[in-house]
Formats: sequence, C-alpha cells, structure tokens
Amino acid sequence: MSDTATDTPPADDAPVEEPTAAPAEDDGLGDAGKKALAAERAAAKAAEKRAKAAEAELEKVRLANASAEEKAIAAAKAEGRTEALATANVRLVRAEVKAAAGGVLQDPEDAVRLLDLTEFEVDDDGEVDTKAITAAVRRLAESKPYLAVGAKPTALPGGGATPSQGFSMDDLIRRKARGH
Repeated sequence: MSDTATDTPPADDAPVEEPTAAPAEDDGLGDAGKKALAAERAAAKAAEKRAKAAEAELEKVRLANASAEEKAIAAAKAEGRTEALATANVRLVRAEVKAAAGGVLQDPEDAVRLLDLTEFEVDDDGEVDTKAITAAVRRLAESKPYLAVGAKPTALPGGGATPSQGFSMDDLIRRKARGH
C-alpha cells in the first residue's frame, strides 16, 4: 500500500512542463525573436521527450519491484490501453482518408474501401501523415478516373439513349415494329 503513495510525486512534476507551451502568436517578433522562439520550442520538445523516457524508466522500476498481482494489473491496463489506441487509430485514419478524398472523389467512402488503410500509421502524438494519404487518394483518382469528381459517365454498350441519336435500342425496336 505504501507504493501507491510513491505514485503521486511524478504527477506533481508534470505541471512544471506546462509553462513551456508555445505562445499562440509569434507575429511582430522579428527574425531573432522567431529563431529564439523556435529554439525554445525545440528545447521544450526535447525536455518533454526526456520526461517521457524518465517516466517509462520509472514505470519499469516499479514493475520490477511489484508483486505478481500488481504486475498482472499493469499488464491488463497496458493491453487495454493498446487495444483502445489501436481502435482509435483505425478510426482516425479512416476519417483522414475521407477528408482527403472529399474534393477528389465523387464518394469519399470509395477511398476507404479501395485503399490499404494499414499503409498509414499514426505516430505517438496521434498525428497521421496527411501528405501520404493525399498522395494515395490522388493516385487512386488517377488510376480510376471514373471515381474522380467531375468524371462523366460513359454509355454502356448496347444500352441507353445516346446524346447523338436521342433514342434508345427500345425506341428503335418500337419504331421498326410500327413500320417507320
């Protein structure tokens, strides 16, 4: 039970990272200010990575010193987190593909059905490579132009009225039957 009391100190350290968040506006800073801001952002990102690595190492030490029950609970939590993350990532990729196909394909759902969604990965921050998705949607539109926005349907052989004649095969049969 005393181990739960040691779980709280790392949470107290977490708010220290929040003040390093980037300001919303960087207009009017000049070149030197922008460079300093970029350097500060890079340093904050590096510090965040180090903090995550330290938290992971701390979790490994805790797990090594934990009882069998605590290890089983930790493993179950990790498995649940992994499953939930995988489900969320699939939905995120589907949404990104639909968004990218919105102005390119007549039916954005076609991109979801025809592209290999496992080709696109979600990084640790939940970001998807939108450039890769956009490129894949454009390749799909180029390889199957009938799916693209603005594609004109072509007449099927032997069916339907054609714009040049103004009548269908059925109309021809009716005319011949009437003797015209």
